[in-house]
Amino acid sequence: MKKIAIAVVMLLVLPKLSAQGISFEHSTFKEVLAKAKAEKKLVFMDCFTTWCGPCKMMARDIFPQQNVGDYMNANFVSIKMDMEKGEGIELTKTYDVSAYPTLLFMDADGKVVHRATGAEKAEDFIEQAKIAFDPSKQLDNLEKQYQSGNRDFAFLAQYVKALYTAYKLDAIEKVGKEVIPTMKPEQYLTENGFTVIAHAGVDYKSKVYNYLIKNKKAFIDKPYIGKESYDYVVGTAISKYLVEVATKKTLPELDKAIAETEKDYVSPQQSQYKTYYYGQHYLAQKQYDKWFEFNKKQADEAFAKNQKEALGSYINTAYSVAVNPDLDKAGLEQKAIAMVESVKNTDPESLAVNFCLASLYLKTANKEKGLENINAYIKKATDKGDEPNARVLALKTKIESL
Repeated sequence: MKKIAIAVVMLLVLPKLSAQGISFEHSTFKEVLAKAKAEKKLVFMDCFTTWCGPCKMMARDIFPQQNVGDYMNANFVSIKMDMEKGEGIELTKTYDVSAYPTLLFMDADGKVVHRATGAEKAEDFIEQAKIAFDPSKQLDNLEKQYQSGNRDFAFLAQYVKALYTAYKLDAIEKVGKEVIPTMKPEQYLTENGFTVIAHAGVDYKSKVYNYLIKNKKAFIDKPYIGKESYDYVVGTAISKYLVEVATKKTLPELDKAIAETEKDYVSPQQSQYKTYYYGQHYLAQKQYDKWFEFNKKQADEAFAKNQKEALGSYINTAYSVAVNPDLDKAGLEQKAIAMVESVKNTDPESLAVNFCLASLYLKTANKEKGLENINAYIKKATDKGDEPNARVLALKTKIESL
């Protein structure tokens, strides 16, 4: 009887606990700014889309937590904004939102004081929110320090991490080109030095790359580096190099380059990467039929081993036919449709299959089949509790106008 009583108490308490996370306003952005100004608080805006998996994870696992709610509700007026609907569409342009989720922390006038692109843990999210109150850690301040000539490696590590958090990849690349050539080999193995290298990246066969290969064990043995981070840096350098070879040189030269890089590193997903490189070669050479048949052959081979995993390969190729302007005159639409139609029942619940087919039928001006697939997409999404986003509705409108 005592256990039953405890269970009843827990049922009564749980709804209350789940409501102690962030208290989001259900009003306009302008009204949120006004409230923040009146309460002398900052503004937090969760920029999300309905199709974004990490957005859903944060909404489910982080925002409802009590410690998150305690901090955010005391210091911020918060709002969730679907960036593909309503005023979110214009705010996407205003705040240059290109990755999801983007977390914007701003003053009551709407000026961004800090931005991040998601967090995996509640503690990480709170840490990002606290930066909004610490000018010394805010990106604008760090950029000013960098422009004024600060090249201390502890600062540079902080700066590139802040740039990465804000998804300013071009700025990170620029820092890498300016800073890494000035580094000494003994700095590569330091925690701050490797942080700069890992975020900015290195070029294949560059001085840093060669040092990484020659001293692999030393890097992997460092507790703040390890095998995963080491492989990421080396693998990224190789991938960048092979894409350049694939798009500018011959297939025999690409084969030779792949074999050469495999002496240094072989990815666990090597076969998928090789497929991508060959595909890039055919596209660059405008050999569109070869590109399609090559990708289909690779997908067929993968399909024989694991049907559901291979489904994505078919969809990626077919969707490129639908939306890549380089393929507009390639005449591959019917082949792409036939390919996806032949495997669509592999996963009847797949939203991607219907969206891909709807896009292809739009391109071939088949209104009936286009509507059949976009409506199937909307029904499946709705059944899962997701409302159709602006991209889906825009596709439906285009199909309806055929």
